[in-house]
Amino acid sequence: MSLPMRPSPGWRLRVPATAANLGPGFDCFGLALQRYLNLTVVPNGEPGSWEISLSGDGADVLARDKTNLIYRSLLIGAGMERAGIRQKEIVPGVVAHMANEIPIARGQGSSAAAIVAGMAVGQLLVHGEVDRDTLIDQATLMEGHPDNVASAVMGGLVLTREAAGGDVRARVIPTSEGAIFVLAVPEFELPTHTSRAVLPREVPFGDAVFNLRAAAWLAAAWAAGDWAGVAEAMDDRVHQPYRALLIPGFYEVCVAAREAGALAACLSGSGPTILALTLSNADDVARAMERAWRQHGITSRADVTLVDTEGLLIVPNAD
Repeated sequence: MSLPMRPSPGWRLRVPATAANLGPGFDCFGLALQRYLNLTVVPNGEPGSWEISLSGDGADVLARDKTNLIYRSLLIGAGMERAGIRQKEIVPGVVAHMANEIPIARGQGSSAAAIVAGMAVGQLLVHGEVDRDTLIDQATLMEGHPDNVASAVMGGLVLTREAAGGDVRARVIPTSEGAIFVLAVPEFELPTHTSRAVLPREVPFGDAVFNLRAAAWLAAAWAAGDWAGVAEAMDDRVHQPYRALLIPGFYEVCVAAREAGALAACLSGSGPTILALTLSNADDVARAMERAWRQHGITSRADVTLVDTEGLLIVPNAD
């Protein structure tokens, strides 16, 4: 027995990088940015087979066998979570190529992008289309939190929350023009589980209130295109002070960004990437952030990017 597979020459998928939190929006804000995981998929008609070639970030370390996160996510997207179904009997064969621009374990949603890409392919193989609400719910269960996956699927700045039944609610805040982001990526990795392990189980009441006010203000300012208002609300007291201890030079890099003209700087996701918001002089900000890290003996790369407002893109391969 095999799953019904829609006849298709395959698809090309593009999933954006994402920066979660944006300071005070811990586990509820996610921002899609213009660097991508690109995946080309061709069904090969041999049930259970899997072949992937890799290029770009992570190509030298990511698995090519069926432990690859894209393939594991594909199984869930294809319905493999149902009890009693055996993988080798029902999953159509796939030949894929991934060209990845998202740094691994750097706080830019690399795992979320892989999960979204894989689950989308699973749905495409079975249904010929993607149900994005189902995709976000399933990807959240696998990733553990919805901020990165929802913004990767929907694009832009996305607010998320969990409904009473456990389903994810996600809303896009419209993005005005003008904002430029600098992603300063250090040479060292910081796995999410390590970064989460330093977070306290409880935070002071005053810090919680501070973050609630800041997150509400940031969302309203973003919707209004008030970038100065966004910047003044990007401070955080819930996660950054604890994670900064794992990132040598964190505060100095943020200060350097602002002195070079950035409006604000914060961790991208769980780090160690630092994200700076600016309206001009982005190259100056990038070089200043690199110099600040060099003073701590750390090599880094700072790239200039914009908000991705399209999210997951799927284009059929030509026949």
